[in-house]
Amino acid sequence: MTVNRKVTVNVRRVGAVIATVAAIFAVSALAQTAKDVKGATPLVAIPNEPPPKLIVDPPIPEQLALGRVFIQYRTENLRLLPVFGNSALTVSPRIGHLHYYVDGQSWPIVDTSGETVVLVGLPPGAHQLKLELADATHKPIPECNKVVEFIIPPRK
Repeated sequence: MTVNRKVTVNVRRVGAVIATVAAIFAVSALAQTAKDVKGATPLVAIPNEPPPKLIVDPPIPEQLALGRVFIQYRTENLRLLPVFGNSALTVSPRIGHLHYYVDGQSWPIVDTSGETVVLVGLPPGAHQLKLELADATHKPIPECNKVVEFIIPPRK
């Protein structure tokens, strides 16, 4: 076999491997539907909706060291929207919002953004953040709350 023939055979083998890998990735991408990634469409009612859940991460350590509190969270089975009132209680898929309380304050901060909770300007020391999911009438949803405790280090 000549050198050119060997190179041609090897190029074909490499091409076949690349094509196989590309086909596997294409099948994987096709196997994951929009519903798999985004969940059910918000345009169709969900019968027997599972209860909502609140998942909260600890503060991001690098930011905490700088005196900034960044806490990421997400919800399951509850869409966060700025929609309020008794009529919204019957909407499916379920809607609501987040309440959070800093250091035991008696009134909640209301958030419908779904974005990271950011706290700045707290003095150094121990702090507590209570997060809870609430329905469209501001009633807390049972078992959908978390308390995050953290320490802001002294300023240098």
